[in-house]
Amino acid sequence: MRVLLMSPVAGHDVPGGDVAYTEALLARPPTGVTYTSYVDALAEGSLVERGRRPRHGSISGTDVVVLGARAVELGLRASGLMFRESYRYLTVDPDAFDLVHAHIFAIRLIASDLPLVTSSGFPLSVLYEDRFYWTHRRVIVAAAADRVMSRVVGAEIPWLPPRRASRTMVQSAHYRNQLIEGGAGPDRVAVRTLGIEGRGSTPRNRRPTTVGFVTTTFEQKGGSTVLEAFRRLLAERPDARLVIVGSERGPSPDGLPAESVTWMGMVPRRRLLEEILPAVDVMVLPTHCDSGPPFAILEALQRGIPVVTSDLVWIDEELAGPGVRRVPVDPTLVAAALIDLLDEDTYRRASAAAVALWEARYTMDVVAEQVGATYREALAAGPS
Repeated sequence: MRVLLMSPVAGHDVPGGDVAYTEALLARPPTGVTYTSYVDALAEGSLVERGRRPRHGSISGTDVVVLGARAVELGLRASGLMFRESYRYLTVDPDAFDLVHAHIFAIRLIASDLPLVTSSGFPLSVLYEDRFYWTHRRVIVAAAADRVMSRVVGAEIPWLPPRRASRTMVQSAHYRNQLIEGGAGPDRVAVRTLGIEGRGSTPRNRRPTTVGFVTTTFEQKGGSTVLEAFRRLLAERPDARLVIVGSERGPSPDGLPAESVTWMGMVPRRRLLEEILPAVDVMVLPTHCDSGPPFAILEALQRGIPVVTSDLVWIDEELAGPGVRRVPVDPTLVAAALIDLLDEDTYRRASAAAVALWEARYTMDVVAEQVGATYREALAAGPS
């Protein structure tokens, strides 16, 4: 099965979890699937982006129409009436691919009668309100404008109920239910989580002292909550230490000793995985804005590091059990969960459960085959 993967690529798109998703699928595709990234497809000519003026020769009638649609769309986005992410107008060589998988990108297929699968972690409205701090009113207006524009130009938006797509994949049951309530057929929406490659570590058996917090978006991932929760933790465990990776030093609450907190800033990924995480005992991520299982949590579970995270509805509901504490974003509750996991007996059981959860649900062997099953369903259904 030849699949065009329209998904963010390192060096071409904004770094983050969606790029990691692309890299994970390319490294471990579903059985029988051969991927081509959109960047490689553009380079080899099996994918053409429409609405671009050619360097040489005349422009086609189709491209003139697309140019006009793009001009209107981009003008509305520049005005702030729509979200910033523009549609991509594409023609795919039907002899080169059997299926198109568009992850987070909104696309309009032109003269391409191929089955389409879409995927996303949560709606853009959530991203803009929780991470970019748009007002609720502005988000409602932008979402409505995107719905209307997508219907006018025929674009498929992953965070709306599917129209052109045979199947759409989401990362939580909450998201699936929301799409179904919006009119999606239950058989067209599947919960497909994320995964990472590698082998699970041996469960840990030691006295835990070190709490890790890994993020490049400090406030959105609950940084202030972490600092206050750690200050309260020290009253019970004065030997505890907090390591903050990926964020520059910020203000700490009164009563938090500076020597108890290490701010590491940005570090190479290899150093994070090979040097820093092995020294972390418990990971904390009381995030305000995330979806599925955040990759920082997956990397912790794989290494037998129990996790304290938020009860955010967009996070995969299966991310739970003895190795994971899901609590509201409240310093008192986060501190209580940390205190519990830093108990030696509790920690040993939680570490074993963390590895077991990763092996059962979040390895790429498991995730890739679930994605492959969705592709086969889409092929059987054919283009919508």
